[in-house]
Amino acid sequence: MLMYELEISDIKKILMDYDTIKEQTKQQIIDLYNDLFDTDTLIRVISTKSIQIDRMPKPPGSSKKDLSDIVLRHEKQLKKWYREISYEIDLLLAKEEMLRRVWLCYRILPDNEYQVITKVYINKQMCKQVELESGKTKTTFFRTINRGLTDIKRMYDSDLSNDFLLKQFLSKQKKKKTAPKKQESYEQLSFGLDDSANCGDKTP
Repeated sequence: MLMYELEISDIKKILMDYDTIKEQTKQQIIDLYNDLFDTDTLIRVISTKSIQIDRMPKPPGSSKKDLSDIVLRHEKQLKKWYREISYEIDLLLAKEEMLRRVWLCYRILPDNEYQVITKVYINKQMCKQVELESGKTKTTFFRTINRGLTDIKRMYDSDLSNDFLLKQFLSKQKKKKTAPKKQESYEQLSFGLDDSANCGDKTP
């Protein structure tokens, strides 16, 4: 399946509008499947008509041939549309898988990164407000944001399967439920990836 290449800016947009993008993609797939079904039905109808025309007695002149040519052209066009719709569905299925992968990578971030990313991009809180509430210096705050976004991209670009990422998420949820509330702490899930962080753009 096609793998979408994402930049940090793409990840930000996905996190901010995840539910909307996911729902739009789902609806587009449904609409295309309806188009595919309608096109397939038309192809079957046209194919049947083509057979019926071939069995018709030949009328005077060339009207039968003209009609047969029209039907064949129509059938050819419909089959082309069918292939194009099928290709569009494949692209959207890949997009759906991409969205799922980004979301899984976000959900298994280390807790400090997860909380800041959630407040800034998911809940869309004012960045300055989140910074003040964190009690961190401006540099440390933005470093945490950029590290979180970079970790999402690293995991997304890695060879880790979505099934593996899902297992890590479920494991994290299980630990979260069983850990004492006052002693909750999560180790960074590096999965053997480079632990260095490129702060890059300081603006979320």
